Amino acid sequence: MFFKVTKLLIAFVIARHILGWVYLMGFHKTPSNNWPGPCRAVSPVEHGAEDMVLTKSGLVIITSGIDVTYRGDDTDPRITDAEGKLYAFDMTTPSGNATELKLEVDFDFPPLGISIWESDEGETRLFVINHRLEAEAVEIFKLSGTLAKPVVEHVKTIQDPLFTSMNDVLATGPDSFHVSNDGYLRFTMWRGLERLLNFFWGSIVHYDGEDARTVIGSLFEPNGMALSLDGNFVYASLPFYSCIGVYARDKETNGLTLLRKIVLGNIADNPWVHPITGDIWYGAVPIVYRTLAAFTDFDAAASSMAVRVRPLSSEDRPFEEYKTYDVFLDNGYLMSTSSSAVAYGNHLLVGSVVQKLVYCEMKTETTISRDIY
Repeated sequence: MFFKVTKLLIAFVIARHILGWVYLMGFHKTPSNNWPGPCRAVSPVEHGAEDMVLTKSGLVIITSGIDVTYRGDDTDPRITDAEGKLYAFDMTTPSGNATELKLEVDFDFPPLGISIWESDEGETRLFVINHRLEAEAVEIFKLSGTLAKPVVEHVKTIQDPLFTSMNDVLATGPDSFHVSNDGYLRFTMWRGLERLLNFFWGSIVHYDGEDARTVIGSLFEPNGMALSLDGNFVYASLPFYSCIGVYARDKETNGLTLLRKIVLGNIADNPWVHPITGDIWYGAVPIVYRTLAAFTDFDAAASSMAVRVRPLSSEDRPFEEYKTYDVFLDNGYLMSTSSSAVAYGNHLLVGSVVQKLVYCEMKTETTISRDIY
C-alpha cells in the first residue's frame, strides 16, 4: 500500500510539473495586434535591443547584439554574426534614427542588461552586463556629450566568482550595483537541464565597490531589475512565475526582503520605472513557445508586448494594489521577442532580445505616460 501511494504521489508531481510547463508555453493563447498609435521600426537596429535606460535629458541607451550560444541554447546561426553594440535614441526628437555609440574597448562585448547612475554633480555612468567568453563581467562606462552627439568612455570592469550567469544589473551608486544570476551553470548544455528540473540556483548579488555578496539566494531564473523612485524597493522579474517580485531594500546593507509579488498574465523581462509616476513598464513575452521558435529561426513570427503597471497603493506599500495596461501588442508582424520598454511623454520604445527596436506614438488615453492621470 505504501509503495502504491508513493508511486501515485510521484506520478502526480511529475504530471503537475509537465502541465505547468505546457501552460507556461502558452499553447492556449492566440496572437493579436493592439498598437497605441502609429508604430515603426527604428533603423539601424536589427540584432536586438534587449535592454534600455533613459537619462534625465531624454536620451535612451540601448544594448544590442546578445549572444547566448555560449550557454548551448539552440539559436539561429545568424546570432553569432550580431556584433555587440550600444545605441542611443533621442526621445525629444523621436522622428530620427538610433545612433551607434563608438566603443573603444579591447575585449569581446556581447551585452545584455543595462543600468544607469546619474549623480547630483552631473556625472552619468552606465553599467552593462557583458557575457565575455572567459567570464561574466559588469562593464562601467561614463556617458557624456550631448543629445545629438553622446559619447561613452569605458571606466572599469568588475568580475567576481559570484557572477555566475548574469542577466541584469541595477546600479545603487557610482561603483556599486545589484546583479541577477538567472542560473549557475555556464558554457554548457547542462544549463538546459538545470532549467528543466527547476533547480533554484539563481540569485541576486550586491557589489559594494570592493566585495560581492549574495543578498537573495535559491531563486529560479530571476531576470530584469528596477529601483523604486525613493530607492526603498527593488522590483525583480521572475518570468517563470509570471510575476515581478517587490523587495524591500535596506539602504545601509543593500539586503533585500520579499514583500509581495505583482501577478501578471505574461512573462515579464526587463522592468523599468517611470521617473515621474513610479509606474513599472516592461517588455514581455505573451506566447512563450512562439518566442522559442523565433530564437531558432529569426524569420519566425513571435508575439510581442509592452505593459504598464500603475500602482494604486501608497508609496510605502508599493503595488499592494495595482492596475495593468497592455500598451502594445504585436503578433510578430512588426517585431518579435520583445524584452524592454521605455516611455517618455507619449513616446514609447519597445526593444527585442534578438530583433528590432520599435517606436510608437501613444495616442490611447489610458497608455500615455504622463504625471497627471
